[in-house]
Amino acid sequence: MLPLISLILATLVLGTVATFFAGARSRWVALATSVVFLLEVAVLFVNYSGWPGYNGALVPGFSESESYSWIHLSWLQINYTVGVDGISLVMILLTAILQIATVIYSWAEERRPAAYFGLVLLTCLGSFGVFVALDILLFFLFWEAVLVPMFFLIGFWGGPRRRYAALKFFVYTHVASIVMLVGLLALVFYSGASSFDFSSVYAAARSLAPVPQTFLFLALFFGFGVKFPMVPFHTWLPDAHVEAPTGGSVLLAGLLLKLGGYGLIRWAVEVLPNGFHVSQPILFFIAFLSIVWGSVLSLSQRDLKRLVAYSSINHMGIVLLAIALDSSLGLIAAVLLMFAHGIVSGLLFMTSGSVHHTFGSRDIPAIGGITPTTPALSTMIMVGSLASLGLPALISFPAEFTALLATWNGLGYWVFVPLGILVVTAAFYLWMMQRMLFGPPKGVPIGAHDVPWYEGVGMGILVAFTVLFGVLPGLLVNVIVSSPIKGWPGP
Repeated sequence: MLPLISLILATLVLGTVATFFAGARSRWVALATSVVFLLEVAVLFVNYSGWPGYNGALVPGFSESESYSWIHLSWLQINYTVGVDGISLVMILLTAILQIATVIYSWAEERRPAAYFGLVLLTCLGSFGVFVALDILLFFLFWEAVLVPMFFLIGFWGGPRRRYAALKFFVYTHVASIVMLVGLLALVFYSGASSFDFSSVYAAARSLAPVPQTFLFLALFFGFGVKFPMVPFHTWLPDAHVEAPTGGSVLLAGLLLKLGGYGLIRWAVEVLPNGFHVSQPILFFIAFLSIVWGSVLSLSQRDLKRLVAYSSINHMGIVLLAIALDSSLGLIAAVLLMFAHGIVSGLLFMTSGSVHHTFGSRDIPAIGGITPTTPALSTMIMVGSLASLGLPALISFPAEFTALLATWNGLGYWVFVPLGILVVTAAFYLWMMQRMLFGPPKGVPIGAHDVPWYEGVGMGILVAFTVLFGVLPGLLVNVIVSSPIKGWPGP
């Protein structure tokens, strides 16, 4: 059997290294790598099946799995173990889509392009590794590999306060990573697992008593939750987004936030069910707090990019709520909403970058009536905004509807909290569109023109997937529900 996951990793590694040394041709190398990556992910989808033992899977419940001995001592066994299930496969598709869209959108980057495109590919490489890793050490190495390129993307290509934002991002996420690592190591040694592999840890840790499971779960929840980000550890996100270059913001919102959600599901909720059940009230409280707080702060923003950043906190709160419900429907909603938010937030950050490039500002009250001058950009802003507020036939609608339905099934009338906040979300996006897109022109410089082709194509890719999966969400749902265990996927 062809080791497809290792082949994809090799493609990304070779493409990333080649991009760093390609000089002026780096954008072409990055584009070629992204196209091959997307095609390989398509093959991964075609070959995928969630049934146990499919394709001779070495890890039960995971398709295309591979496992090779890496570090083998008398007291320690670490393997190179990778595989995919329905959750990770959807996240891998998101990674491939955002990588090619970001490379094309950033086509005109002239400031050290080889380093820029190399860091973009390195970020996606680390994200892909997180989604396929089924060994704790391998998972952590890929997890940390994502932080470094994002730190440099913000710190070198960012705005005026880029160094402060990059340092704040790194400190918050790295401290959380240390707590996460301690929790994962304690999970292995305290449970008596025979190796660092997911299947071994899964089998050993689920038999632990509720008290140690709860402590371990809370440690992992903190480590993954800061990346989400959960309130009150969310303050790094708006600063990082506002100062990051557009490509960095796309990957930060589209991928890095999803690492937290994916890690929480894979290594905490699945592995520590008793600790998860004890901690559910804490998760519900933080989820509702994030939903309300992110929405309230979005209402007070003048900067378009900061508005999108705070709305991400709101949407990730709904993801956390769906996970906390501990139901099959909640899991579907959480994964579908993470995918939807990755596409839509990426599109909105691209539009905010194009607004700044075209009009020299992102200040919503200072810019108005831009549709006659930039019809293509205005269309992209409208599609992204309508998708974010949950318009039917666009990708966020099936995700948010499923989340609301799961909340109603699990919590009853508490569903009116996220439902009311979604109404507020619709209000601030409609307010933004009314002020920026319509009315008499305001803040439009002489000679302003529509977006260049590369920005239009980059945004167009995300628009296409926004519509495709909004009309046909079953393409994703059928993959998510294919996992072999009732309720939560696993071995």
